[in-house]
Amino acid sequence: MDETLMHQIPWTFAYAGTSDHRFYDRHWLACVDAEGRGAFISGIAFYKNMGVADGYFCVQQGDQQHNTRFSRPLNEDMQNLRISDFEIRIAEPFKRLEISLTGDTSPLSAELAFEANFDPYCESHYVDSRGGRIGQEITRYDQSGRWSGWIDLGSGRLDVQDWWGFRDHSWGVRPGVGGFDRSVADPRTKLSATPATPSLSMLHVMMTFELGDRFVTAMCREDAAGNPTYVDGEVITRDGRHTGVRSMEFEVEFHPGTRAHRKVSARIVADDGSEFDVEATPFLHPWAYAGTGYDGGYRDGRGLGAWRGTVVEHDVYQFVAPDGVLMDGRPTPTGHREQFAKMVVNGRSITGYCPVMTRGALPKYGLTEEG
Repeated sequence: MDETLMHQIPWTFAYAGTSDHRFYDRHWLACVDAEGRGAFISGIAFYKNMGVADGYFCVQQGDQQHNTRFSRPLNEDMQNLRISDFEIRIAEPFKRLEISLTGDTSPLSAELAFEANFDPYCESHYVDSRGGRIGQEITRYDQSGRWSGWIDLGSGRLDVQDWWGFRDHSWGVRPGVGGFDRSVADPRTKLSATPATPSLSMLHVMMTFELGDRFVTAMCREDAAGNPTYVDGEVITRDGRHTGVRSMEFEVEFHPGTRAHRKVSARIVADDGSEFDVEATPFLHPWAYAGTGYDGGYRDGRGLGAWRGTVVEHDVYQFVAPDGVLMDGRPTPTGHREQFAKMVVNGRSITGYCPVMTRGALPKYGLTEEG
């Protein structure tokens, strides 16, 4: 990259444009079998100001989530998305990605390839600032497509043939890096809140799906009073036309006494007047993100981007509906949740992705600060 004329700051690409320790640059990938036989999430990130690279590969099958986490010093290799025997390759930008995990360091192994179905959508630049401190400032693009290959949990291969998937690439400044604070999606962020950066209640809903020749991504965030504070999204056709999302109205039905949802209903309206009426119900279990390293998920409790040398960790979670997670038979912190969904969009049944993230008291939904 340093041979190109694409520099943005008077430094090489080895440096970030900010000294904030929370600067990150991450690929995130997800995939699900429409028949429910399995799913995976994976990712890799560089934290230039922490000198750390970390990544994960997690598989959900039945009532279990198998987690493998990786970390290494970034200066060992800044050119390749590789940690130990885990690697993500950009075979063709915005067209094809590949995942390789040999199984040399953990029970999990895989060879997988992603083929994009649509152009990526670049979300609006997002800034969250309170008390004079940047909470988040990120850029992210999203893309859907199909995955093929195989996954092995150590007990035989799971064929991945034309599974629907979704990916994003995001970078910027975000909490939950280096062990100093928590992810914005973790209800326990109040533990790291300060008078200058209070922990504010929020509900964030995102829907991503393909409907025929259209790829739809829409997201909306509400405050404690149920007022929209952020709406974004786009409808992309196979021939490359992009239309913005004008509005997204939604309702969430939670399991009583929990933050686990059992249904999301939404109406998404695009700038060209096209409408999408969506009913989404959870498909498989919500991902327990602590297994990936988010929200203190490593064994040292410091989470993503923390310096820990070269490390490979593996564990298995057991899901207990509607929102319990066990490890070795004991309850374990889950971190925030995201989830695939079975959707009915304008009367058509499809598989999509529908995260519902909450924090703090949300009286509209009967959620208290602790509940």
